[in-house]
Amino acid sequence: MISPIFLLLLVLSAQLVLPQPCQAELSLPTPKDHYQSYDANQSGLKLFLEVVNELDPATQKLAMELINAPDTSGIRKVPRSEMLAVMRAIDWKERKGELLEVFLHQSNILDIIPRGSSKEWVPIVHDALLYFLDRLDEERLIDRLLDLAYLPPDNSRGDRILQFTARTPTFQKIGQILARNPGLEADIQRALQTLENSLATSTRAELVDFIGIQLGTDTLEKYQIRFADRILAEASVGAVIRADLQMPGEPGRREVVCKIIKPYVLKAIPEELAIIDELTRYFGRHGEFYELGKMPLAEMFQSIRKSIAEEIRIEEEQRNLQRAAGYYEGNSRILVPHLYPFSTPRVTVMEFVHGEKISNAFQGDPNKRRVMARRLSDVLTADVIFSPQAEALFHADPHAGNVFHVLDDPKDPYRIALLDWGLSGLFPRSQRSELVQLILGIQLRDASRLRRHLSALIEGDLPKDSEKQRELDQLITETLQQRSRRSNFDTLSDLIFRLGKDGYVLRFNITLFIKSQVTIAGILAGLDPTLNQDDYLMNRARGLVVRELPKHLLNTIWFPAWNSHNYRSMLSNEDIKDVVFHGIKGWFRK
Repeated sequence: MISPIFLLLLVLSAQLVLPQPCQAELSLPTPKDHYQSYDANQSGLKLFLEVVNELDPATQKLAMELINAPDTSGIRKVPRSEMLAVMRAIDWKERKGELLEVFLHQSNILDIIPRGSSKEWVPIVHDALLYFLDRLDEERLIDRLLDLAYLPPDNSRGDRILQFTARTPTFQKIGQILARNPGLEADIQRALQTLENSLATSTRAELVDFIGIQLGTDTLEKYQIRFADRILAEASVGAVIRADLQMPGEPGRREVVCKIIKPYVLKAIPEELAIIDELTRYFGRHGEFYELGKMPLAEMFQSIRKSIAEEIRIEEEQRNLQRAAGYYEGNSRILVPHLYPFSTPRVTVMEFVHGEKISNAFQGDPNKRRVMARRLSDVLTADVIFSPQAEALFHADPHAGNVFHVLDDPKDPYRIALLDWGLSGLFPRSQRSELVQLILGIQLRDASRLRRHLSALIEGDLPKDSEKQRELDQLITETLQQRSRRSNFDTLSDLIFRLGKDGYVLRFNITLFIKSQVTIAGILAGLDPTLNQDDYLMNRARGLVVRELPKHLLNTIWFPAWNSHNYRSMLSNEDIKDVVFHGIKGWFRK
């Protein structure tokens, strides 16, 4: 079937001048019965016929021939440039709301909501996207409409979802977050995973020209910088191209990459951040209709906003890269790319890493993938939690496009490279100790332990009001009851969600770390479906306790230190007794 979007735009391209009323208001909130009765194809065709009825007889005849055409080969000979020119020239806004509705549903973007959550989330996501599109710059919106219209007729659901997100950093960032969510259907996961570093919205010429202007002729000539023939990788905000250069006094050339913020993004992100702020206010006014209750939707919007804003802070990323290089110096299991000092606020020049996305490591070799999974869990989870340093550094955006398996390392075939340090966190020992207690509380299903350490997740003091305290106790009880087969970090993430929904302000670093672990869990499951993240972490803790045994035994004799947590494992003798008594599996697994 011919796309209704394409037919509508094609009719507009006949250079018709429709009636010129004031711009129609987008009608929100959308009635709840809309989702049971709306059919995008039927609505698109109905809108098409309404427009056709306003045409002269000759054009009506042409339009009806198009709709009855057996294929779209003739239709797609209309150059996109002509369609774009007409869309710019005519007033199509009278039907904007209806057109956006067809566009939204035809894109299949609502399919990214897991079926079990659809009743609650579809109205929220649907109206948030309509609101967002309605306020998007007209040029960008026309591009989105044309992108979907010009998809080939045999396009897949994943193709349509990706076209919907194209050149829209907010949508692409959300897609990256969801890309490895096991609750999504496999074809949608595969499509969203291309957002990690496989986009194609920029050209080599654009990148090279931009980099040349930013670095300047003197730098290009001093280091004899030569650029590759094609773009290496492209994600929602940045793009990377390989190059090589000659350091003064060195005989050979060095391989590097130049990473930039794509020029259009520098304009798009401020616009999108403003829309997110408007969306926050919109849902604040209509919370009752959407049955938000205490759902922390505003906090979720602002979290996405913060994440996107961080993406364009190139100088901050460069500082994080330098800090990470110092932090991991001497750690042969981790590679942090070297940063070159002639980088600019718009261009980062750093060491090229010969590697692949960690999710692709050792394809076809399950034994090596199992080893790779454990290495990943070691360096990004256990080594952070049990770090001997007062403040542990962690990578806060560890999707598979930012975590690489280093290839051809003769000393360590499982070496991991951590790329893209735009978002990172410092995790003080005091908070890590509290996290260990929270994990134990979930593992042991110990509500009182969770309650005692809940302040680790919340800014400020816990409420002293007895009613509020009872509500917190009930929240903890429900969280533990609904744990089922979910991991400890999934359960903690759920607890964070519930606290935010009840209006509590969450501690940024510990929340960021927990969310990063949920992302890592998706990668681990792909590398080794048999690996239990909880058991493996407990096994790592057990190994530390074994090495600490002399001190633990001494503190058994010296009873006042029985509850001391002054160990690298941060587990007291009392904690160990509880773990052994409850027979936690990972504790006994070697």
